[in-house]
Formats: sequence, C-alpha cells, structure tokens
Amino acid sequence: MSVLFLKTAAALGFIIMLIAALAMAYKKRQPGAPGLFHLLAYHPFGPRRGVAALRVGHEVLILGITNADLKLLRVMDADKVQESPVLPSAPEDIMSRLRKIKEGLDG
Repeated sequence: MSVLFLKTAAALGFIIMLIAALAMAYKKRQPGAPGLFHLLAYHPFGPRRGVAALRVGHEVLILGITNADLKLLRVMDADKVQESPVLPSAPEDIMSRLRKIKEGLDG
C-alpha cells in the first residue's frame, strides 16, 4: 500500500512540476515581454482606429491603425524621440505655440 502511495505522489509531483514549467514558458512568450517590438504609446480616435508609436530596434515607427488597414505614417530615430518632450514644459510655451499656429492660419 505504501509503494502505491509513493508512486501516486511521485506522479502527482511530476505533473505539478510539468504544469509549472509550461506556465513559465507561456509567460515568457506573452506580449510585453522584452523582444523586438515595444509599444511606446497608443492614442485611439474611435472604435478600432488610432495611432501607435512602436519601437523597433533603434527606430520608432508611427503607425495609423484602422480595422481594415495599417499604414506607416513616419519613421523616427529612437534617440531623438526620447530627447524631445511630448508636451511643452510650461503653460506659457503652450500659449506661444498656439499664437504661432493662429498667426500662420491668419497670414
């Protein structure tokens, strides 16, 4: 009886270790893990529409995404993207940029 118990316990331990190993392998293949692509940002413009910034190596790809299409909008150097701020640092900068845009539209 004790031999049967030991065999059953060993088989159960083997199956638990196999499940744990498969879970670890599956976790390594999940999106978001370090790899070739890295999603920097995504901005939706409606259902199934948006713009994404995707880092591939030393480049950042700006992609337009719809439910039926994927278009490359721009390719930028990754070092330049990190150095340039997304938003101006102060509200005065925002106002000066808006004034310049308005002057460009009026003139």
